[in-house]
Amino acid sequence: MKSSYASTPSNSIEDANPRKRWNDFGHRFHDLRIDGRAADYEVMNERAVRAAAGLMMMFASVAFVLAFLEQIYLPIQVFTILAALDFAARLVTGLSTLSPFGILGAWLVRKQRPEWVGAKQKRFAWSLGLIMASVVAYLVNTGQNGDLSSALCLVCISLMWMEASLGICVGCKLFDALIRLRLVTRPANKPACPGGSCSLTAADAAK
Repeated sequence: MKSSYASTPSNSIEDANPRKRWNDFGHRFHDLRIDGRAADYEVMNERAVRAAAGLMMMFASVAFVLAFLEQIYLPIQVFTILAALDFAARLVTGLSTLSPFGILGAWLVRKQRPEWVGAKQKRFAWSLGLIMASVVAYLVNTGQNGDLSSALCLVCISLMWMEASLGICVGCKLFDALIRLRLVTRPANKPACPGGSCSLTAADAAK
């Protein structure tokens, strides 16, 4: 049985071959196989992605509790702006260059064996995260601390919890659904999702 991991000298996400440049969104390997299929597309380390999501969830939860229970709004005002900037940075350079949460998350799991998944659907999911974070940042920084901002905060925290704890990327699943519905262009090689949750079936591969 072939391993789904590339044969790199260590388990750091920076061990891509060729080495990731600062402005590359993901990593590329010459010999990577995922779920028995050649992965000749950009990939990301799912463990680092989940670690970054967990860090964001932790800070977001604390800021939300302070705002909701104590009416202390400065932490959530600062965090939502930082979160929006973090998502924007990820869309340009991925996790390990300009994203504060991505850099810290990657460092925390640097000694773990990477789990490589497609980068394309992560970019789609993070674009949705940027939109939501930007809306919440606008609301809380303009004094609109009502039900809408609270509901959006809880949705964001829930989505981050699902990715960090369960490995479920809702944005990735939405991207997969859009491909199946032919509402977005089908990639030449459909990127792999964590745990094979959106792997190509034999029928898909034949299309």
